[in-house]
Amino acid sequence: MELRLARLFERGRAFVVAFDHGLVMGPMKGIEDAALAVSRVAKEGPDALQMTPAMLEVVKQNFMSRSSPMLIARLDTANVWRHYKEYGTGYHALVYGVRDAVRCGADAVVAYLVVGYGEDWVEGKNLEILAKIRDEAEEYGLPFIVEPLFVEHGQDSVRQNEHVRYVSRLASEVGAHLLKVDYTGDKQGFRDVVRSSFAPILIRGGPKTNTDAEFLHMLSEALEAGAKGVTVGRNLWQNPDPAELARKIAGIVHTTV
Repeated sequence: MELRLARLFERGRAFVVAFDHGLVMGPMKGIEDAALAVSRVAKEGPDALQMTPAMLEVVKQNFMSRSSPMLIARLDTANVWRHYKEYGTGYHALVYGVRDAVRCGADAVVAYLVVGYGEDWVEGKNLEILAKIRDEAEEYGLPFIVEPLFVEHGQDSVRQNEHVRYVSRLASEVGAHLLKVDYTGDKQGFRDVVRSSFAPILIRGGPKTNTDAEFLHMLSEALEAGAKGVTVGRNLWQNPDPAELARKIAGIVHTTV
């Protein structure tokens, strides 16, 4: 596990590209053609690519050299993004196991911690699933990444300081080796998030921003506040020139501090 984490952070910080949105949101614009989407950015500076084991079968040629990015396997899904007000219960479900990730050559695994969505038993079951993943990941030496989301009051809640700080600490207590967390937009507030967490934080790229400059500014602020990198999806592969933006992101993330 230490070796894998050292490789991910070989350049001090980590730049991850997420392609696992299809499991929760379907064939979004930019990833309809999975092979094309991955090939556009795989060699432009990311340290790792995040996807499901099934998607790997379509894009595995991007991982077959010593200079290839690392692979982070998404194991679970939830319906939290689908018009939350229409769902009284919500769900979280494990789709793949750690052994599936090992079989496909993954270097780490990632799963959600969805807090405050639907009935209490859903959150409790989510925590039980995370504990099982943690134990199996540690047995196989795979870093365990948790993506915590506070959604009790809808999508706007996920970026509020107090909520992000709470779920980040909760995910730390579960035993995450790395956190994937929303940037709050408040540099001092995010420093508090970093300080109260036990594990390095990669910020989530979040919803599509209006401009590249807006996204890059957000990224720079988060790094200054203590984030150790970024996991970006829509803001990259929905961009008219994803390769160029990937190079810009890599330049910011891997700049020596």
